[in-house]
Amino acid sequence: MYNNIETILTLAGMLSKTLGKFMQITVSDTQKYIFVENVIETEAIVGKAINDNERYFLEDDDIRKLPYVANYKSLSHSMNKLRSSTFFFKDKKGNIEYLLSITANVDEFLYVRDILDVFTNGSPARLPNTPKKTAAAIDKIPKLNLSIHDIIDSVLSEGQKRYDTTVKRMTKSEKQSLIRELHSRGAFLIKGAVTEVASKLNYSEATIYRYLQKLEEN
Repeated sequence: MYNNIETILTLAGMLSKTLGKFMQITVSDTQKYIFVENVIETEAIVGKAINDNERYFLEDDDIRKLPYVANYKSLSHSMNKLRSSTFFFKDKKGNIEYLLSITANVDEFLYVRDILDVFTNGSPARLPNTPKKTAAAIDKIPKLNLSIHDIIDSVLSEGQKRYDTTVKRMTKSEKQSLIRELHSRGAFLIKGAVTEVASKLNYSEATIYRYLQKLEEN
């Protein structure tokens, strides 16, 4: 047999254990599922018919020629947003014999992202309908009086070790990586940070602000 189904199932099992419960792993032939773990789509059941996406792959002439389809979007029957990738195991004539699919519930990851966002940036200190004047006052609440010098010096020191050079000799991209790191640590939330970083990197404050704006946009 061209494709050893036992090897495919072993691979699927490894992926299931490696990627964990947030990633559904399925293996099917051209008709039905023969392996399902970490169930996300409740209709994916061993012995049951494959879903519409997989059936479409088998019927579409152009897709059948591909080795796999990656990161395609779909909806589960419960209307959860899904993102999947499917690998095609083909016989000697190039016909699809088995399909191995990895599916993630995007809504779960968005939920985790929101939790991390609240944890790292804090919950909004005001209600949605807070008057603008009150909101502005809340936004001006002083941040913790951390030592910005210590934070900046720590990041610069790490950068010098990583790039094996001094700050003065760093390239533009290396300096930008330091700004990204400081931004990720919340350093620029502290008063005086932009001025201090600009001085240390021999940049203008305007340059720092422009790069921070790009980071926010991305």
